[in-house]
Amino acid sequence: MTPTAAEQFNPYNPRFTADRFALMAQMRSESPVTFIPALHVYAVTRWQEVRDVLGDAVTFASSGAFSAGLHLAPEASAIYSLVSPLFALNLINVDNPLHKRLRDPLMAAFSPKRIASLTPTVIADVEALLDAIATGGDQTDLLQTLCKPLPIQTICRLLGVPLADADNLRGWSDALIAFQTPGLPVEVQVGAAHGLVALENYMREKIAEKTATPDEGLISALVAGRAAGENDLSEDELVADLAIVFFAGHETTINTIANSLRTLLESREQWKAVATGAVDADNLLDELLRHATSVMGLYRRATVDTVIGGVSVPKDAIVWVSYGAANRDPAKFDEPETLRCPRENARQHLAFGSGIHYCIGPLLARLQIREAVTRTAKRFPEMRLAPGAVIPEIPHHGLRAPVTLPVILK
Repeated sequence: MTPTAAEQFNPYNPRFTADRFALMAQMRSESPVTFIPALHVYAVTRWQEVRDVLGDAVTFASSGAFSAGLHLAPEASAIYSLVSPLFALNLINVDNPLHKRLRDPLMAAFSPKRIASLTPTVIADVEALLDAIATGGDQTDLLQTLCKPLPIQTICRLLGVPLADADNLRGWSDALIAFQTPGLPVEVQVGAAHGLVALENYMREKIAEKTATPDEGLISALVAGRAAGENDLSEDELVADLAIVFFAGHETTINTIANSLRTLLESREQWKAVATGAVDADNLLDELLRHATSVMGLYRRATVDTVIGGVSVPKDAIVWVSYGAANRDPAKFDEPETLRCPRENARQHLAFGSGIHYCIGPLLARLQIREAVTRTAKRFPEMRLAPGAVIPEIPHHGLRAPVTLPVILK
């Protein structure tokens, strides 16, 4: 008997990353909600139902929806506990009133004015990275030479930490992903746990440093707000806020830039249009966010017996809300598998989520993606994916992240 799409939707399947969109499309065509045995979740894959779930934080809670520790070896969880700040106080995984207490200070500090002030620096960083690529030979791995360095530099500048710390921070970010990825060897899990200890300690050190010597960065802004009584964050809560800003503020951007460049490079017509400036950059950006989504979905927990799109979901069931599937729902977007620019309703994508957990940093993400993609195409109009290149992705249902992006420049 041929397995169903839900039965094949399994990150342990070697073909999973290549098949994921086809499997999600099949599930979406069959039902608004599908139980996925490998993940023990109810997957919501249609745009309207995804939007409905995200908009109802009472029926669909974030707390208790995701446990990073189900798969962890005891050796790893003994080093970094799941009740530590990076998980217990993670903004993504908590509900009001705690969510509001954690989020409001970030929204104030993550102001449009602060992001706008970074624009010249982001542009300069993109141009410097492209200069280095241009002088580095006829081939490069864009993931390593552009997609990774730009967001980590940007988040360092935003936080107000030295660029010299970027390599350590990037390693700790990898550790946070590894800690939440099932199936990794015990020694990898243990190494990831040590990385999370180091990340937490680093944030505590920076809080102390910025308390003594403030600057214009985000850490100082949050510390100063606490001192002035504008927020009542404990040190643990401040550590958790800074860690999620650091991680979500650069990791998803890395992957979206990489996915976007890959998508455009697979379509010479679209690449040429970007290179010649024949597209509306903002519409292109939204269409890339829709089509090249890097966060494939997040979790919610049903607080009561409920119904989603006519499908019964029991109390305490874990719901996986699939942004990636919603963004390719043909009921919302015509020919959704095709990158189309212009697309009239491109901005209705759900790449940044919706509801009270809507992304806190869309302006910063949009700035980096737009400048990286458009400036790369204009600098290297003849750039192509390396002939015969195989571009594997990490085996993760929640993230779409390539592990390499080899290109030839001309």
